[in-house]
Amino acid sequence: MSSPRFVIRCDMEGVAGIVSYAQVEPGHREYEEGRAYFMEEILALVEGLKEGGAGEILIYDEHWFGRNLRLDRLPEGVVACCGKPPYREDWAGGLRAGDAGLILHGLHSKLGTGQVLHHTYEPDIKAITLNGIPVGEIGVEAAIAGDFGVPTVLMTGDSGGAEEARALIPGIATVEVKESQSPDGAACLPLAVAAARIREAARRAVKDASSVKPFKVSGPVTMEIDFNDGPYLKALRACADLAGPAHLVLEGDSVIQLWARYWKLKLKAQEVVRAGKV
Repeated sequence: MSSPRFVIRCDMEGVAGIVSYAQVEPGHREYEEGRAYFMEEILALVEGLKEGGAGEILIYDEHWFGRNLRLDRLPEGVVACCGKPPYREDWAGGLRAGDAGLILHGLHSKLGTGQVLHHTYEPDIKAITLNGIPVGEIGVEAAIAGDFGVPTVLMTGDSGGAEEARALIPGIATVEVKESQSPDGAACLPLAVAAARIREAARRAVKDASSVKPFKVSGPVTMEIDFNDGPYLKALRACADLAGPAHLVLEGDSVIQLWARYWKLKLKAQEVVRAGKV
């Protein structure tokens, strides 16, 4: 019997010690410090999974340009998916049917919660619903995993993000590495303590993965996305038929199908913005 395979989706805003976008924006003077915190948590997560008996581990880097992982520090048996390749209906960021579990590392609460660094994927998105259920990236990623029958077994991040995950996914394990106090403030655990808790939770998650049910949004699925005003929204209007001035409605059989369609629209709109046509 082969060892169970796990997939990690990683972000930076939910990492211990990070309370400002200056710490997570590549090129900013504080970025390397934030990246160091991020890598310590990632390594603890991987170590815990390996100790628990995990086999291959794939990490998809969701943050910014997807170039935040330090490959020279990752151990054997880990594959890093860098550069944020677009999700497709037949390729969900490396996740596949039969995987033992999805882990959300360093994610955060959706826009509008008032929690530390709250936002939904990127500044241009105001809100997302799936069949009327409000979700952020936690919910979307868990629902995509659910399309493949894969449970989301562990989430690490701030207290707001952890609460959001538990409300959507009964049985999910969470590690709160900081307690949100405001949009730009939190009470943070020391990095060594945060890493130790993540390592232990990951070790247990391997053994408990089968007890968590996948977060499944049954089809037909309606995805509604509201956008903030700006150049991206103007470009999107030129690439898609919106249901309102800032409202996109996508309908289909699964969340991955709709998210893949949105990725295509997003890439077209970003090209329009880069070309200076808005």
